[in-house]
Amino acid sequence: MWKWREFFPPLLSPVSLGEGNTPLVPLRHLAGVRVKDERANPTGSFKDRMASLAVSWAQAQGFRTVAVASTGNAAVATAAYAAAAGLNCVILAKNGGMASSGMQRSLLEMGADIHFTESWHERWTELERGVREQGWYPVSNYRLPPVSSQPVGVRAYRSLAYEIAEQSAWSVPDWITVPVSRGDALCAMVAGFDELRQLGWIPRVPRMLAVVRFPSLQEAVRSGRAQPLPSKYPDRVAALSISDPQATAAAVHAVRHSGGDVLVVDDEDLAAAQADAASHGWLVELSSAAALAGATELRQRGQEGDIVALVTASR
Repeated sequence: MWKWREFFPPLLSPVSLGEGNTPLVPLRHLAGVRVKDERANPTGSFKDRMASLAVSWAQAQGFRTVAVASTGNAAVATAAYAAAAGLNCVILAKNGGMASSGMQRSLLEMGADIHFTESWHERWTELERGVREQGWYPVSNYRLPPVSSQPVGVRAYRSLAYEIAEQSAWSVPDWITVPVSRGDALCAMVAGFDELRQLGWIPRVPRMLAVVRFPSLQEAVRSGRAQPLPSKYPDRVAALSISDPQATAAAVHAVRHSGGDVLVVDDEDLAAAQADAASHGWLVELSSAAALAGATELRQRGQEGDIVALVTASR
């Protein structure tokens, strides 16, 4: 990823574990669809890009502790890069909400300090208190209405756009399908493609299909609303990585700017897409299967162009 360092904030000594430059692989069972395979990152997810840049920036600014509200891939990525940098790492997680016992064990092995809260929202309250009172560097959001994660870290996701363009011989796909919760990668990719367009390296920004678990983003995009409203949240959601019930204004802008659309899926749709991917050799996280569900949906709509599906994680 750091081959693109001229596009990032200036850092003399970035913290890297070899993230980025992930393969762009054609699907044998879905013609014209390629997978941007973020499973190939050091901890198995696209969150490594953000963690590398965010932790690098925190270290350069003299912070001793980084903190993130997460029960999954962002927690693992932040802990890994904090360990590589020699920084303390605090993970805010809902009691009983950790993605798996194996993930919790990995976090502890990397030296992370896990703080459990009684509710999802209390994670943000405690993170804000730690930032204000203990000088933590926040990697994730703690605001309502929700905004993106730490903006310096989010900028790293622009490298996805740079890589896809370079791997496509400075052409761009017609569509990119993206699993979306708050839309950090979605927004950064649109911004990254726009940078390349302004430089004259590519002719246009690809259209984005944001694949979401809840209808907040779709309702805002289609109604003309700038600030999305929250969706009703059920008691249990399997696809935790895309489970934010309220989309961000930035995600609305990104979808509109790309001329794209929003697809709402449920856990059953994702399980079917995950099973179909596995039957063809692709083992992906349930939430990551959203990208493949999106690619299938575009084909069913009659879209015949080149599609890239962003598979964000392996677990």
